[in-house]
Amino acid sequence: SDRDGTLAELRKFKSGNPNVGKLRILLNGPVGVGKSSFINSINNIFQGRITSLAEADGTGGKSFTKIYRTYVIRNPDMPSSFTFSDVMGLEGDHGVHTSDIINAMKGHVKEGYKFNPISPSSHGDSYWYGSPSLEDKVHCLVTVVDANKIAIMNDDTVRKLREIRLAASDL
Repeated sequence: SDRDGTLAELRKFKSGNPNVGKLRILLNGPVGVGKSSFINSINNIFQGRITSLAEADGTGGKSFTKIYRTYVIRNPDMPSSFTFSDVMGLEGDHGVHTSDIINAMKGHVKEGYKFNPISPSSHGDSYWYGSPSLEDKVHCLVTVVDANKIAIMNDDTVRKLREIRLAASDL
């Protein structure tokens, strides 16, 4: 109800840990629910204009995001920045592996990693951080779902979302 007040508080936000300059937020959820569009909406608010930071496609039934990308939300009025990490959507056997999302939360997945629905990332991959810094790790997990479809979400997707949430609570 107090949009301007909330925005002012977010602009003043500063991490309580001096080793964290950017707060890393990871978005996850089913295919086509608007994860990339959410990033664009947040950036639009902070920039005060229409932007298209993250490529989005709300028309397909398959995941549009194929590569692990992190977008920095910058504003000259903010002492800290927010980063949003975007992942491939959850879609049965063809979407992102829950282990890829869990590894990204732990900071092991490097920028540019191409999601492979057949095989998740692992220790030997070139896109694997062995010893991630605090800034590489996810500080906040956001699950995006379509409110119109939540009642008919398939059991596999619900199971995957629960597995990710349980792993996040352990972190």
